[in-house]
Amino acid sequence: MARPPVDHDTALDRLRRKCRYMRRAIDEAGAPPPRVRDPGFAALARIIVEQQVSVAAGAAIWGRFETGMGGVATPDAVRGFDEEGLRQFGLSRPKARYIHALAGAVADGTLDLDAVDAMADAEAIAALTTVKGIGRWTAEIYLMFALGRMDLWPALDLALAEGAFRLMGLEARPDAKALDEIGRRWAPHRSTAALVIWRYYGHSRKSSAQPMGAERA
Repeated sequence: MARPPVDHDTALDRLRRKCRYMRRAIDEAGAPPPRVRDPGFAALARIIVEQQVSVAAGAAIWGRFETGMGGVATPDAVRGFDEEGLRQFGLSRPKARYIHALAGAVADGTLDLDAVDAMADAEAIAALTTVKGIGRWTAEIYLMFALGRMDLWPALDLALAEGAFRLMGLEARPDAKALDEIGRRWAPHRSTAALVIWRYYGHSRKSSAQPMGAERA
């Protein structure tokens, strides 16, 4: 029988003790707090809003969007607008299209987020990525932050790649395939390892205008 996943603090302790890169990152940048969001439509929609923009810009756009939805982003609230109407809140045309598609899929039962919660990681990612605009990165971030999955490694994330490049002294920033391979050393605590590297990247970068990640649907 598989062992249940450990908690965030235990994973941090194990990573720090067993890996010199994790130890260096935590010593220099500090231990990252867990990132936790309530699961459901709003969490997934917010991840779509925030992809490929800075943290500050994503938060500002989400704030306008949520206010425009009456304070709570629900599929029914979103479906009260057409795609062009959603753009008034600062969404790009593709993101307006993707969030509208997500609202439709959740409302008509094509995507059952309660069922996704009970699925294994690979099965959950496959279910989420059936919706247009949700690629591997979006699905993995949702599983990490909203469902609390402890062994996800979003190898399409540019900040994660750049952070690994800087932390490990690599000759070049790794592509997704190489980053996937790098991440294997931190299983089964890869979600926590990603948080450590993101924090290290934020600590080490010279400019604060870098995007959070990159979606490749």
